Amino acid sequence: MATTGESSKSLIPPPMNSSPPADLATIPSTLFRPPQFLDRLVKWLSTLLGTDQLIMLIQYTLEVITHHMDNNTPFKIMVILNKYIPFFSHPHVKPSTTPSPISTRLKTLSLGLADTRILLRLTGIIPTYQWFLATHYSPPSDPTLATVAKLQTYANLCYFPLENAAYLGMHNVLPMSKRTEADLWLWSTRFWAAHVALEFVRLWRERTIALRGKGKEKVEEREKWDKTWWGSLIMNLAFAPQTIHWSVEGGVLSDIHVAYCGVIAALASIYLGFPTS
Repeated sequence: MATTGESSKSLIPPPMNSSPPADLATIPSTLFRPPQFLDRLVKWLSTLLGTDQLIMLIQYTLEVITHHMDNNTPFKIMVILNKYIPFFSHPHVKPSTTPSPISTRLKTLSLGLADTRILLRLTGIIPTYQWFLATHYSPPSDPTLATVAKLQTYANLCYFPLENAAYLGMHNVLPMSKRTEADLWLWSTRFWAAHVALEFVRLWRERTIALRGKGKEKVEEREKWDKTWWGSLIMNLAFAPQTIHWSVEGGVLSDIHVAYCGVIAALASIYLGFPTS
């Protein structure tokens, strides 16, 4: 039988280590370490192109939302669902005949974002001039691609000054008549339409060249090229109706169709422009 002294010693817990475990010491550094996605997001938004892509997505998304708000789309959906799910019916739910205050505010925000995007393009002539010089100094080796690239630089050298003048005239910075301002908008968009049309030629030619050399490049390089090519095609397919619409006085599309094209173009441009590392 154990003595009292021996039994009391056995009840005393072993001494605890006063220093925290090693993994607890790393908690602050782990907690405040910026995630990679945030790093890429900041890197993307630090560029003028990335900012424009995000603003474009928000602008056209708001246009889609306000269109459906003003056209009572939620109420119409409830009417359709009520045919199959009776509990969607409610005697006090009626279609609104006037735009809601929220819709009006969102439209104001959308218009402000559209104006901001044009404002940010006031300096677009500078990188375009650099592109013009670089293209003529070192054109693509393929004659077709070289011609397309040069024509695109000409189109953009005309597009930016015309759009800038129209924008400054709209805000009464440059004195001009409304007729002159309208003509400047039309012609600036026509040069943008020329750029988009030439993009389709560029994409077709690049695809033709790529198919000839298929199997010679690495799998990773091929996948990256396909991603860029298909993204560019979708973006230009969305831009094309917009350029046609704004190149014709009075337009050819409804506002909601222009907005849908804008959302698609914005998503495609973000898909291409968001950094992967």
